[in-house]
Amino acid sequence: MPYQENRSAPGYWLYDGLPIQADVETHQLTVRIAMDLLAHGSDVLDVAAGHGALSKSLIDAGYRVACTSWNDNVDLNIECYRIDLDKAFTRADVGSRGYALVCALEIIEHVENPAQLLRSLASLLDEGGILVLSTPNVESAQARVEWFLRGCPYIFSGPEISENRHIAMLWRQGLEKFIELAGFDILNKHLTGQFRFSSSWQAALRRPVYWLMQILLPGDLRGSSRVYALQRSARVPHVLGAEEVA
Repeated sequence: MPYQENRSAPGYWLYDGLPIQADVETHQLTVRIAMDLLAHGSDVLDVAAGHGALSKSLIDAGYRVACTSWNDNVDLNIECYRIDLDKAFTRADVGSRGYALVCALEIIEHVENPAQLLRSLASLLDEGGILVLSTPNVESAQARVEWFLRGCPYIFSGPEISENRHIAMLWRQGLEKFIELAGFDILNKHLTGQFRFSSSWQAALRRPVYWLMQILLPGDLRGSSRVYALQRSARVPHVLGAEEVA
């Protein structure tokens, strides 16, 4: 099988030897969404492709794939565009063509302006094109315990900010407002990923707490990531102005 556990990074996986930096379930779901909604041979753009694991899995599923990257880690025989995701970008920056599917997995939380990123991604799609977007689920049972103990989820604190640039924490309602403003309709949404524990005693202590929270509390407590399948609508992307603040 192309998917294998990454022995050098417990809890993470490989695809055909390439490290998967998001949750493996999110990658597998993205490929299923593509296969459900797109014709084979469609043009796909993998944004911030890491080492190219998702790109390779989409190629193997029968799609024409290009990617963007900020470094030289993608060692695949595909078009790879270097773009700054903190700045607005257009089709001219990614081959001067539109894409049937754009994938942006676990990247929106790393940028200075999430709303701008969504508008730029929308510009790469023709009307009816699909964006698969994922980001950490800060409503999860694990995140809520970390809110209580630390004041914020671990993934948005300390070295996760300075080393991994987790700087844009998006809760469901705020993210979905950005999605609407960018001109997308939500086709479906999912919660993926397993909670990770640093030790066996932590797992023994927290698992029953998480289970009880999922029964008793409202909100999206399951899954470590949110995944959206979004379709570009005919609506013109909208930027909120100061006059719209009460």
